[in-house]
Amino acid sequence: MPEGPQFVLLAVIVMLLLLLFVFRRPADRSRDLLAPDPATGGGQGEVLRLAREGRTVEAVKLLREQTGLPLLEAKQAVDALRAGGVPPARPAGPADLDDAVRAEATRLTHRGKKIHAVKLVREHTGWSLAEAKRYVDRL
Repeated sequence: MPEGPQFVLLAVIVMLLLLLFVFRRPADRSRDLLAPDPATGGGQGEVLRLAREGRTVEAVKLLREQTGLPLLEAKQAVDALRAGGVPPARPAGPADLDDAVRAEATRLTHRGKKIHAVKLVREHTGWSLAEAKRYVDRL
């Protein structure tokens, strides 16, 4: 193939990849809003209380600490809460984790299979990857 058409084909592929990257849909983080970081405690109830008291900066900061959301998304979530949004129910947490699941996650962790343990915890709690990994790291 001559060099000219190869360059054009490569340029088209690069442009398509850039367009896909720029216009991709943001990941659905609504589930992350539900399950706070077990290490920090608190929860969406505290974020809601701060938001309703007009302490937006503190609410955004707490929400970002709990979920890892970018600043803009956390601000939008707090604004929605201030506008009367109803916080969704919180999924299972460490206290709700079945003893058999906790034992299996511990066993997998001690065998060097942390990825499998994280997957198991995520399946039973609905936590984000980061939250499940933090939990497994503490086992």
